[in-house]
Amino acid sequence: MPIQMEAAVARLIEARAVHRLATPLSETDADLTLDQAYAIQDALRSEMGRKGERFIGWKMGATSEGARADLGVDQPLAGFLLGSGQFASGAEVPLSRFANLVAEVEVAFRMRTKLKGPGVTADSALLAVEGVLPALELPDFFFAGKARAVDIVASGVYASAIVLGSPLTPLRGLDLALEGVVYEHNGRIVGTHTAAEVMGNPLNSLAWLANHLATRGLGLLPGDLVMSGSISKPLRPKAGDTIRARFTRMGSISAKFV
Repeated sequence: MPIQMEAAVARLIEARAVHRLATPLSETDADLTLDQAYAIQDALRSEMGRKGERFIGWKMGATSEGARADLGVDQPLAGFLLGSGQFASGAEVPLSRFANLVAEVEVAFRMRTKLKGPGVTADSALLAVEGVLPALELPDFFFAGKARAVDIVASGVYASAIVLGSPLTPLRGLDLALEGVVYEHNGRIVGTHTAAEVMGNPLNSLAWLANHLATRGLGLLPGDLVMSGSISKPLRPKAGDTIRARFTRMGSISAKFV
């Protein structure tokens, strides 16, 4: 029996409210498609907005070939960003807001002008960007068992929280594909990466997002933030842990988990 939109949204709202692992939607509806999952995501975003949530932009998931292979999809996944989940670098982030916290390093874009597909390229996306920020994405993997891509999409791609650093770095003269990052967990280096791990260049991720949103009648607006996808392997911080990332030219970002 096909899943009902209102029931799916209610299940996702409840999962977010109780901060406990929830049953994936696909266990109820094994035939759930990506298009249907995005429709659920849009309905979820509308309902959360009705309840007072503020949306500050968009996020990308599955931007590496390995992640897409694990999920059995041939394209990245798009979700939303929550105003209630925005933290500044150095903030103490409460673990109580997550059922299953993961931390990832990302490049965040801030949009200067509107950007809407179809036909957006990395070059045209570049012209719409005000600058980039070092960022940590803190998704909440709140599905129990093996979630499918459709579950992740319906949830908003596990949208929960982000940590934004400073300053805002203009893109002129900055080759994002070559931007390096040193990733630290409690002061120990756990990885060194380059932003090329995000679809060859985070600008490719931004262009894909703009073109995808156009298929849903949506677009990127001035001031929107865009989390372009994970550069690093995911970490699972515990209470008292500190995560830090140092970029080559974009500054650094850190958060402590309490």
